[in-house]
Amino acid sequence: MTEIQCVYCMQTKTISSYSKREHVLPQAFGLFSNNFTLDQEVCDDCNKYFGDNLEIDLARDTFEGLSRFDYGLKKNSEYKSLGRRSRLVIKVAEGQFKGALVYLEYSQETDKLMIRPVKQIGFLRAEDSEYAYFSLDKVPNKSELDNQRVDLTRHNAVIALGMSSEEAKEILAMRGIILKSWGDAESLEPFEDAWNVEVTANIDSTLFRAIAKIAFNYFVYCEGANLARQAGFNTIRSYILYGIQPDYRLVDILERPILADEAVVGRRRLGHLVTINWSGDHKSIVAMVSLFNLNTYSVSLSRDFLGAVQSLPKGHFFNIANRQILPLQAL
Repeated sequence: MTEIQCVYCMQTKTISSYSKREHVLPQAFGLFSNNFTLDQEVCDDCNKYFGDNLEIDLARDTFEGLSRFDYGLKKNSEYKSLGRRSRLVIKVAEGQFKGALVYLEYSQETDKLMIRPVKQIGFLRAEDSEYAYFSLDKVPNKSELDNQRVDLTRHNAVIALGMSSEEAKEILAMRGIILKSWGDAESLEPFEDAWNVEVTANIDSTLFRAIAKIAFNYFVYCEGANLARQAGFNTIRSYILYGIQPDYRLVDILERPILADEAVVGRRRLGHLVTINWSGDHKSIVAMVSLFNLNTYSVSLSRDFLGAVQSLPKGHFFNIANRQILPLQAL
C-alpha cells in the first residue's frame, strides 16, 4: 500500500488520507484557469485544519479579504464577518459622524454591503467640536468625561448611534451622567452606503501563519515536496501548523511593492503575487506574498539553508482580470 509523508505534519499516511488537493493560494482569493495545487503532498487533516483555523480568518477578517468584494471575487450576498472577535475596526472618516464605529452588513434590498452603526455613545469635545465615540463597554464615567473637557450642558452634547436615546440614557445614568440636552439619535444613524470610512486591522500570528502557508505552499509547488521535507524547513512548517515562533521574526510587512517598476510608477497592478528567492547573503530562502498587490509580506522559509536549490529566483502573478497565473521575469 502506497504511503506518503505530509509536507506539514511530516506523518506518513496511506494514499487514502490525501483525497483533497491543497491550493497554493486559498480558493477564497480566486480560481484561476491554471490553478496551482499540491496533489498528495498535504494530508486531509492538515488541509482541514488550515481551512478551519487560518484561511477563514485571512478571508473574512483582513483588508485583503474585504477587497474580494470590491473586485468581484465574491458576491455581496456571500459576505460574512467574524463578529465580536473581528480584528477589523471600521470608522467613519469624515463629516459629522467622523470617528463613529461602524460595521458592514449585506442588504437584500440593495444587494450591497451597507454601513451600519455599532451601538455607541458620542460626546461632543469642546476643543474641536467633534464627537468622541465609545462602544457601550467603554463609555467613560462622569469624572473621566470632566478630564476630557466634555461640556455636558451644550446642545447635542451627547448622541447615541445604533440605539435609542432611552437605552443610552440608562447606560449613562449608571455612570453618573444625567443630561439636560440630548441629540436626536434616530435621525443621526448613518445608514447610507456612500460614507467614506477608514479600516484598521490587527494583523496577528494567525494571519501571519496563513500568509506563511501560502509562501510554503508555493515553495513546495515550485521546488517539490522532497526538498520541502528537509529539516531546513522544520521551523516554518512548525510555525504554520502549530504557531511555534522562534527567536526571530518569520513574517514581516515591507513598505514597498514586490514588482520593481511599481516602486517608481506608484500604481500597482491588480492581482496576487508570490515570489521566492535567496536572501541578500545567499544563505537563507525568503518568499514574498501580496494579496491584491496591497500589503507586501516577507516570509523566512529557511534560515541558513544548507541544501541546493537551482531554480531561484522564481515568482508568479495571479491576474484577477483574466484569471491567469503568469510567470514573473527576474531583473
